[in-house]
Amino acid sequence: MDLIAGSGPLVVLLDDGETAEKLRPLLPPCSLLAFPAPDWDRDLTPWSAPGLRLKDPDFGGGAEAFLAALQGAVSEAEAALPERPGTKLLLGYSLGGLFALWAGTRTADFPLLASVSGSLWYDGWCEYLEANPCRGQRVYLSLGEKEPKARNPRMARVGDCTEKTEALLRASGVETTLEWNPGGHFNEPEARMARAVRTLLEDKEEQS
Repeated sequence: MDLIAGSGPLVVLLDDGETAEKLRPLLPPCSLLAFPAPDWDRDLTPWSAPGLRLKDPDFGGGAEAFLAALQGAVSEAEAALPERPGTKLLLGYSLGGLFALWAGTRTADFPLLASVSGSLWYDGWCEYLEANPCRGQRVYLSLGEKEPKARNPRMARVGDCTEKTEALLRASGVETTLEWNPGGHFNEPEARMARAVRTLLEDKEEQS
């Protein structure tokens, strides 16, 4: 856990301190907590699923335990800040984006949720979201234009699944933004994450 103290909202990044340092200059005033998953394929997946390739290990489905650890880290970070943050934003990229949205169905701790190039192709995700509405207030989704052209057929579902996720969120009353970006999955991740944070925080300021 790495905490960069500031003022205003608390942005919880599902990545390491190195990524947080790159991201921080691109963000509006906020505190930034970096909380990386030790094993992305295990900790950021809500249930088990086969690996992407024949010889890959299965995804572990360890999100429940990781969410509990994350909530503990957030409480510790809040206690260390000079003032209580006005709101909290959970930000994830790739499998972290999947986890962020899943966490939003399990807890109302994070009113703002950002899934950037989220792995929303994950087996059973859309069916799960349809049965388990998001408890967040606002969600930001983004995807690279080339991502639905992935050679892996499961990953190639990501465009359709992201658009269905947007529709399900809107239908359940969650204010949702979906933006498409140039390039593929790995194009300018910090810039994309910063755009997600700015969009959600600017929307909050406009409504406050």
